[in-house]
Amino acid sequence: MKIRRANKNDLDDVLKLFSETILNSNKADYSDLQLAAWSSSIDDRERWLKKVEDQYFLLAEIDGKVTGFASINKGYLDTMFVHHKYQGKGIAKSLLEELESYAQQSGESQIITESSITACSFFSKHGFNVLKEQTVIRNGVEITNIRMVKDL
Repeated sequence: MKIRRANKNDLDDVLKLFSETILNSNKADYSDLQLAAWSSSIDDRERWLKKVEDQYFLLAEIDGKVTGFASINKGYLDTMFVHHKYQGKGIAKSLLEELESYAQQSGESQIITESSITACSFFSKHGFNVLKEQTVIRNGVEITNIRMVKDL
């Protein structure tokens, strides 16, 4: 597995992985309507391009295929997704370790994230604590996530 910084040329791979992961990995925790609303954020390409350019945005690759990505900005872990066919292989753990190292080097004392219900156990296993359950609105649809924090 190779981890590298993402660039604008990776945007199509990032968006495809994001949508496929949401639609396949979160079925047990969210309704079809919620999954469709959540995954539709790929339509805002400019917003995603800004994330890639402005955040510390990493890709994980296996044999040249993008298998995961994660990003952080000023101690806020904004994105972390691993392709549903590659989950359980240590990709998310490796991405998280890289983000934590970057945050520490940047002088951050903690990392905050808003985890899906599905990923909450992963973050808990890696030292994050629940702050609160909250509801966000995506395309007019309520979606529950969990605000979590980890002290570095």
